[in-house]
Amino acid sequence: MDETINFDRPELISRIRAFQAQVQEFQQTIEELPNPIQPSIERSLSTILTQLESVLNPQTAPLFIATHASEDHWSALSHCLPFGIFSCDVQGRCIYTNPRCEEILGHPLEESLGDRWMNYVHPEDRDRVVPGWIEDAKAGRSRTDQFRIRTSEGKIRWLYSRTAPMFSATGDLIGHTGTIEDITSQKLAEDQIKSSLLEKEALLKEIHHRVKNNLQIISSLIYLQAQRIDDPKARQIFEDSQSRISSMALVHDSLYRSQDFARVNLSEYVQTLTFSLFHTYRIQSDTINLVLRVDPGVVVSLEKAIPCGLILNELMTNALKHGFMGEETGEVTVTLLNQFSQVCLMVENDGKNLPESFELQKIRSMGLRLVNALVDQLNGKVTVEKAQKTQFKVIFDCA
Repeated sequence: MDETINFDRPELISRIRAFQAQVQEFQQTIEELPNPIQPSIERSLSTILTQLESVLNPQTAPLFIATHASEDHWSALSHCLPFGIFSCDVQGRCIYTNPRCEEILGHPLEESLGDRWMNYVHPEDRDRVVPGWIEDAKAGRSRTDQFRIRTSEGKIRWLYSRTAPMFSATGDLIGHTGTIEDITSQKLAEDQIKSSLLEKEALLKEIHHRVKNNLQIISSLIYLQAQRIDDPKARQIFEDSQSRISSMALVHDSLYRSQDFARVNLSEYVQTLTFSLFHTYRIQSDTINLVLRVDPGVVVSLEKAIPCGLILNELMTNALKHGFMGEETGEVTVTLLNQFSQVCLMVENDGKNLPESFELQKIRSMGLRLVNALVDQLNGKVTVEKAQKTQFKVIFDCA
């Protein structure tokens, strides 16, 4: 079979220009190739583009040489390219392939002409690829696609194809020219990376699950130990420690249920922790009303979620234990706001007011000293307002 086809000069120029565009596009994609291979391919493509330009501009050479050499240039270039090139008519039927196509497709060139190449497309990809290809061919649209083919030996290969329309001197659509590349190794590498990521995700889920379980076991042991202590102050120390550990366990439980193991949905976490604390301190809804004002979708890193949870735990504990000591009714409001690139967390209650001499930096309470230390860890700022309601406000950066 003679693999070269005689074209009139306008059609040949159209095909060469379309092919030139394909070479330039391919040149932009080789940056992903290994460095030892990339420079040699770049030099080859630059040489090809130079030769194509000389064919398209016969003024740079004697007219009879350019006229008679154009076809020879086209044939020679198509034989030495590292990717397959082909031409199709307006119906999408293949009318030309270069030898590299045979290597990639794994079928003889003569068997690839017409619409026989469509039989090589993998059955699972055929309904997606073939109708779209024919539709774009008839409409004169460019197309890029990735699909699988079966070689004559039954092997599966992944191909990446690009096509561009060709027009005659009068502007009529005369067909398409395109390239195909074997991207099987790239696809196998992608599958391997995806598989590795799935394994790591499963491992991280298991780690967070086990950390949560271990923290819950520690919390339960502390609770059991606290029940055996008669001294109320000593027992309170154990119960406070149990509450802090439970707040950390909730973070790992949130991560276990999440798809993102590096970031925590602080909005959901604040709501869950707040309700958990009300349950822990056996607060009745008819005595102390809980108001939540939480912006949805506030997300922070794990490194900030745990300190934030501990801060909320201490502020809520302080409000429930001290703000309403001896009070029958009241209200606790927890607010979480996303202000530009900062997070604002507020806990306020309308119980007993703080004394006028209260200074957060000088307080000797273990819980509020811990709040100061955790706010410093977040590189944030904490303020206290002593008006009709006692309000603690913590502000820190999201990132």
